[in-house]
Amino acid sequence: MLTEKGKELKEKIYDTFDYSYSVSIRRIDSFDEFRRELYTPFLNGEKIYYRGERLNSKKRLLVPSLLRNGALLQTKPNEEIAYIDREKLLEFYAAKHNFMRVYRVVNPSNTGLYEMLAFAQHYLKLSPLIDFSKSLFVALSFALKGRQEFKDDVVLYTAFDIGDDDTSDDLEEVNAWIDAYRVAVVDIDPGALLKPDFSADAHAKKTALLKSMQERALSLDMLGELIKSMSPEAKLIDIPTNDLMKYQQGVFLLLNHFALVSSHYFTKSVRQSFAIHKYVLDRQICPELCAFVNAKAPQYQYEALLDIAKAVR
Repeated sequence: MLTEKGKELKEKIYDTFDYSYSVSIRRIDSFDEFRRELYTPFLNGEKIYYRGERLNSKKRLLVPSLLRNGALLQTKPNEEIAYIDREKLLEFYAAKHNFMRVYRVVNPSNTGLYEMLAFAQHYLKLSPLIDFSKSLFVALSFALKGRQEFKDDVVLYTAFDIGDDDTSDDLEEVNAWIDAYRVAVVDIDPGALLKPDFSADAHAKKTALLKSMQERALSLDMLGELIKSMSPEAKLIDIPTNDLMKYQQGVFLLLNHFALVSSHYFTKSVRQSFAIHKYVLDRQICPELCAFVNAKAPQYQYEALLDIAKAVR
């Protein structure tokens, strides 16, 4: 059984990570629900940002591409906690020589780290930024991908800046956010520690797990100290860096000052800045939604999203 200190820490971890919460999930099973829940607020000009995912899967997490594989940024074998900051980001990209050669040609002035991260997100597909759009049609088209048959439901994420003070189009302010970037990536599953099963077999598994944790010098106390050292925040960056990003009405979500433990990182403090919802769109209505995009915003058909010339034609 957990000690009193362990129980106290367990409650702290639950409270900080809000363990059972990933994002607020809502199902959309009809076109009328889509119109009411998503299209009407968009038409009304509500300051909502959108992201589309082609299928609903637990493996497709709302995590920056750079952090989906924690080993990418580890510098030591079997490193238990990888800390990522501005210097670590610079080292990571500097080691990718072809990327840097091209980036220096495209952006010789090198006025700040934001331009490099945006370039990496677009062309290297590895950055701490998450793509969103001001346009519901763009996000919907990325989710539908012009298909007529759907084996799986698709997903739309929405993000709303509650206080309207965590969104910026000021390059100096955005670069200051990135200069202060600090994230800890921890490769354990907190659920195994927070929800132990005390049956005989499970107890043996739990004992083995804790022994393994001790061998790796990563204890609940260390995890607790890590949590206390972080002050998670979410920022929305509205600075397009090329014509395609302008065309797609693209913005970036930056998650900062948090610990990524397994796949869990959303916290109460993040949700005090942004309301993030996950809408699961039933696959049965997806062909109708494709027709809706083609009728209302033909320039945002999927085949034209990455080709402005095709959109113009």
